[in-house]
Amino acid sequence: MEKRSALQGYLLIFMSGVFWGLGGYLVTQMSNMGVSSLMTAFTGHFLALLPLLVYLLIKKGKKGLIISKKGLLYSILLGALTKGIFKLANDTAVTLVGVASASILMYLAPVFAAIMSMMFFKEKLRAYQHFAVLLNLVGCILMVTGGNFTDLNISGLGLTLGVISGFLYALNTIIGKIATSGDDPETMTFYMLLFSAIIMGIFAKPWQHLDLFTNSTFIFWALLNSMATGLIANLLYLRGLSSKVDASKATIIASVEVVIATISGVFFLSEKINFIGTFGIIIMLSSIVLMNLTIPIKSKDAIDNEAVSTLDT
Repeated sequence: MEKRSALQGYLLIFMSGVFWGLGGYLVTQMSNMGVSSLMTAFTGHFLALLPLLVYLLIKKGKKGLIISKKGLLYSILLGALTKGIFKLANDTAVTLVGVASASILMYLAPVFAAIMSMMFFKEKLRAYQHFAVLLNLVGCILMVTGGNFTDLNISGLGLTLGVISGFLYALNTIIGKIATSGDDPETMTFYMLLFSAIIMGIFAKPWQHLDLFTNSTFIFWALLNSMATGLIANLLYLRGLSSKVDASKATIIASVEVVIATISGVFFLSEKINFIGTFGIIIMLSSIVLMNLTIPIKSKDAIDNEAVSTLDT
């Protein structure tokens, strides 16, 4: 039963990565209209609040909004720190060192997640799983650069913010796993999105862009983005973390986000990807499969018996 729960959890986390990956296409549609990344990020969470509130009230009534003090604290940390501050750090890193460098630094997250999982949850990764973490990083590098490393930029502040964004990305998984052990993941999602919207609203200043909310094209893409990346993806991710899953595996599985973002760019935005980039996708998908393989460990008695049988023959 526990094994089945874990499998369902990993599947939910995988699907959350798929929905996050679709955000690249949706955000591009708004960016082409001249909308800032801060506004796309703000509306991605803000516009998801009302549908989620209605869902909670219909399904659970007022109880759907009840959360423990501990859960509220975790919601603030998740929303303000691992969503709001993460977004600001990552966006600033993109402007300083470029998309490719920022993406690589952000996807140090599986490394941070593996380390923190061993520290906080006493998770133990086997040798092939350590290799899967390394494969994931290598695959990301090849995919976002296409083997062209000349465009990578070096900036002390940019590199620092990029590493911070990777750490916060991983911290989202660690805090999320702790938080969902007590409170309902759907209620947690609501408060997380609320505090994230507040933090990003301070920087996005939506009151200066009220004209956007009368633009039907913007509203169409913003609502799609909020449903996919704000509501559905976060619900699936926190629901997945509430199952019996390993935090170290969760970040690797969710990295399918960058694969989906790249593929959607190729099919929907006519972006180009070369052989090395395609090879990077294969490596990243292989790392996800490898991370979730369960290779049985032979017991000492089994090894001793094999040794005795060998001697007998």
